[in-house]
Formats: sequence, C-alpha cells, structure tokens
Amino acid sequence: MYLIFVASLNENMKLANTLQGQLKELGKESQIINLVDLDLPMYDSFKEEHDGIPKKIGTLIEDMKNASAYVFVSPEYNFSLPPVLVNTVAWISRVGDDFREVFTLKPIQLATHSGGGGSDVSNAMRSQFSKLGSLVMPREIITTYQTPLREDSSKRILEQFVQVAK
Repeated sequence: MYLIFVASLNENMKLANTLQGQLKELGKESQIINLVDLDLPMYDSFKEEHDGIPKKIGTLIEDMKNASAYVFVSPEYNFSLPPVLVNTVAWISRVGDDFREVFTLKPIQLATHSGGGGSDVSNAMRSQFSKLGSLVMPREIITTYQTPLREDSSKRILEQFVQVAK
C-alpha cells in the first residue's frame, strides 16, 4: 500500500487522483490522505503538554508504518511548504522515541501543482524528507496553470518510483 499525502483541496487533489489512477495501472494500491481534512490543531509544545497528541496522528502513524512508500502532493505557498504539511510533520514527529521512524528509508515521490513553478516547494520537501531519512526520488512531478500534466512523463516517473519502492 502506498500513501498519497495531499496538502490542498484544489489542483493538487486533482493531481493526486490522477497519480493514484496511474499507480493502480502499475499494480499498486494506494490511499489518499487529505491533510486538510485531518483538521489537526496547530502544533505547539504547550498544547501538546496540556491536550496530548491528537488521536488522528496515532492512526496516521500506524498507516504510515504499514505503507511501502509515500507520495507527497503539495502546493507552493510563499516559496515554501504549506502550513498544513509542516504542521502534520510536526505532530508526527512527536510520537514515539524516534521522530524519524516513519520516514527512515521510505521511498518518497514528490509532486506539485503550483502557480509559481513548484521548484521551491519541491526543494523544501526534498530537504525536509531527506533529513528525516527518506529516500526521495530524484525527479518530481510538477504541473502549473501554464504547463499541464504530461501523463506519459508522470507515468514514467512513477514506474521508476515503483521499482524503488517495491
């Protein structure tokens, strides 16, 4: 099972659905995790100390432990990561003794639909997930309003991803 994390509801959700279909064509089952719908409280150590870790995070971590690989589909906000993605990773990192556990050696494919070109968010995701110990694929899937998805290209990228993820 692959998990497809989506950090927005519009064009990136459409992209995630397309990628899910392509993964299915390649014989891989996947589940879309809509980070917006998780509706997590904004992470703060005081909030964690007083309210605990949201139950949704425990469920998410179990799904992540059971997944073979991840696809992160995220827009670019102000030349970086959207708050919902940063917040989710912050909460995930608070569970267990090893904050890298669910990321270490997990293959990750990056994808974005971005009005600004997507290179900044791709670089930010690559940096963060690499430092968390993930195996981030060298090629991203990037679409913009001016450059629609080339499905032949995304399928070739996903074929490589599937070979690594097995």
